[in-house]
Amino acid sequence: MDRGAKIHGAAFVSQNFLTSEARWENAAALSSALGFTLEQAAEALDLEIAITIDPADAEAQMIAREVSDLLSRTVRSTSILKAVDNVKAELVIGSAASRTTGIKIYLAVSDDRAIISQNAIALAICAPIPPILRLLTACYASALTLHRALGSILPFQPPDPFILHFDQLGIDLKSFNEPIHIGRIYMAGAGAIGNGFLWASRHLDIRGQLDIVDDDCVSSGNLNRQIWFTTEDINLSKVHRLVMRAQPLFPRLTLVPRQCRVQDLPEKSDGPWLHRLIVAVDSRRARRQLQNEFPGEVFDASTTDIREVVLHHHLQPTSRACLSCIYEADEEELSREKHIAEHLGVTIEEVRSQRISDSAAETIAVKFSGLIARELSGMAYDSLFKKLCAESKLRTTEGRTIVAPFAFVSVLAGTLLAIELVRRSTRGNSDLDFNYWRLSPWHPPFGRRRILKPKQPQCPFCGNAVLAKLNESMWRT
Repeated sequence: MDRGAKIHGAAFVSQNFLTSEARWENAAALSSALGFTLEQAAEALDLEIAITIDPADAEAQMIAREVSDLLSRTVRSTSILKAVDNVKAELVIGSAASRTTGIKIYLAVSDDRAIISQNAIALAICAPIPPILRLLTACYASALTLHRALGSILPFQPPDPFILHFDQLGIDLKSFNEPIHIGRIYMAGAGAIGNGFLWASRHLDIRGQLDIVDDDCVSSGNLNRQIWFTTEDINLSKVHRLVMRAQPLFPRLTLVPRQCRVQDLPEKSDGPWLHRLIVAVDSRRARRQLQNEFPGEVFDASTTDIREVVLHHHLQPTSRACLSCIYEADEEELSREKHIAEHLGVTIEEVRSQRISDSAAETIAVKFSGLIARELSGMAYDSLFKKLCAESKLRTTEGRTIVAPFAFVSVLAGTLLAIELVRRSTRGNSDLDFNYWRLSPWHPPFGRRRILKPKQPQCPFCGNAVLAKLNESMWRT
């Protein structure tokens, strides 16, 4: 799979991998944001987006390809330089001139910023920027293009012009050109954020070994946001398919598929074995469980549906917040778990175990004809619940469906996570005095929102005297 292909002036249409289940996931996200029915949301996303570039603008070509790859996971189709009718919106990049009657969004890129606006910007060839910043720009450009294409009905009010100042990332841009030596690092989760992290990391010179740990398989409903996967990957191991697709683009990084959970890795020991961990799992409870594995250094990113991205980092021993502090149990989590238990006919304790046991599989298979118990055993409750919703076997009435983000939100989270790895792994980056950063896909990042989050007094990890003492002795050097 050639992810570095250029367009070179030819018309290009991104291949669309959206299955009916993946389209339902996108519709559910929009429905949750707007209060639409699923049918209304699906109709709203049935869009054609055109991307216009100057064929002589190499930088614009590469940004256009990134945008097309992202938006093709959300709307009906995207095209670059292709003559199309009934275009809903047109993203015009760099020095190009508009060529359609669709709603216009303009993107200009200089060496220190990207500007996105619904008003025409002075024509200029895009300045060369680090490749990972092209992807970051594409994530925000995708968000604003969709926002405009939907008639600005989303409950967000992006500024116009939207100015992405690269210095707000708080990192020396030269760092993106340096080798990043990671030694051996584990990544928990090969889903949307894990996909996004590797999608962004293909633009970096990462060296070492990355063990990708996940026990799940690709489902049809994953294809709206798990950007490496296609219809060819459905029902196959996420970690093996991700490694198969990504490894050719990482000549100095060895990707190792580990089809299990971090808790079940055979190298697990009572000593300090989990030195560095990238957290890309999809629930608060899963993050708290990972903290109980005593990771030494944590790089974490999460999303709140389509509204927000959260970044967290800590290095043990620390007097600041750990994963369990950041992702403490809240009413929304407890309500969702109860909702899943009630609909599937199992206990809330079983749902909190995260994976379907043999006995629970039998119970669920009896309740839902067509499901086979042996195929359910070991599946994540969240995955089954979303699958049944997508197949209309469950009708939720309390607004507690599990809403997955759009592709550009997940890839934005993964890109920011990769940038954080660069920040903490290369020299010359002095802006390290923070452990928490909340960002919006609909507003530019602001460095002043980076903060030091303290421990939570009631944290089940930090607040446990035995665990805290063991953690201190394990990582104190």
